[in-house]
Amino acid sequence: MKRSFALVIAAVCLVPAMANAATKTLPKSKGPAVIGYFMSVTASKAEYPSARRAAGALTHLCPTRVSIYDADGNVRYGKDNYIRAIAKENDISIFPLVTNGDFSQAVGHEILADPAKRSHVIDQLLNVCEDWEAPGINIDLENIVAADRPNVNAFMQELSDRFHAKGLLVTIDVAAKSSDAPTAYWAGCYDYPFLGKVCDMVMLMCYDEHWSGGKPGPVGSMPWIRKVLDYTVSVIPREKVVLGVPFYGYDWPETGRAKSTNSTRVAQLLADNKIKLQWDNIGKSHWFQYTDDQGVKRTVYFESTLSMKHRIALAQEFKLGGISIWCLGNEDPEFWNLFARYREGKPVQWK
Repeated sequence: MKRSFALVIAAVCLVPAMANAATKTLPKSKGPAVIGYFMSVTASKAEYPSARRAAGALTHLCPTRVSIYDADGNVRYGKDNYIRAIAKENDISIFPLVTNGDFSQAVGHEILADPAKRSHVIDQLLNVCEDWEAPGINIDLENIVAADRPNVNAFMQELSDRFHAKGLLVTIDVAAKSSDAPTAYWAGCYDYPFLGKVCDMVMLMCYDEHWSGGKPGPVGSMPWIRKVLDYTVSVIPREKVVLGVPFYGYDWPETGRAKSTNSTRVAQLLADNKIKLQWDNIGKSHWFQYTDDQGVKRTVYFESTLSMKHRIALAQEFKLGGISIWCLGNEDPEFWNLFARYREGKPVQWK
């Protein structure tokens, strides 16, 4: 889903049936949505035990199993029976995640600019929902040029019209921004007010403020996220807005690109080295420095239970529709206790 991770897409498997009817509105629940993105499948397969541990906290799972893989608008996808079983056992809704290939700008432009190709894609996505027995879809079009914004709007309008006619829900992932910025790189293609009207949920990717190719810092600092939310809820109904949170961190060398890291790796580094753990009280993120086996000084920012409490508290403060998580398998298991409380509508305090 995100720039930091390559997607692994399954073989072609198309079923020419339309989806069954479901509710046209967001399902009512005791609390907000907790949506977990599921990478299907990385080499470690850490996502599977993570999904099992998270089941009691999640309302939705979005597996990365659908790709619009060529400029003709052909869709490739597969199923994951293990994840489907977890979802069924725990009353979790599956919204398959759809990408423009491996975020191919060329594929994105070709399909979005052609009404016939847009319709062809939508036909196939309806088939995906039928095959997965899914009540909705998650659209994750990224690396789309800003000039294609009208085409993104046209596609999402057409998709929403047809999905809603079948009683299916439509969600979309959008790059975080604190103003409209229609010409901005990566984020310019997302017309927040329009997408907020035609989609049932809008997932804000509030991470990679500091990214692998940049300078060390929080993956998403609290002041930055607050600015993004201030703008977003001014143009999208807050009950449709979903705050995207990262379960990953970054490990930067003194020069060059960072590598992604997770809670398991961080715990090992802290155990193996005499490291002084630091707290960024402005960004609300833990960080530390160490020297690796090659003598290179490195800086790590990562998500801890405390930083996650701040993110959840912010979602509660803004009365958002929910939180989405990128991605399962990277977390401290203690996170799930926090998200279970959040799902139940209980305050999650950071003090």
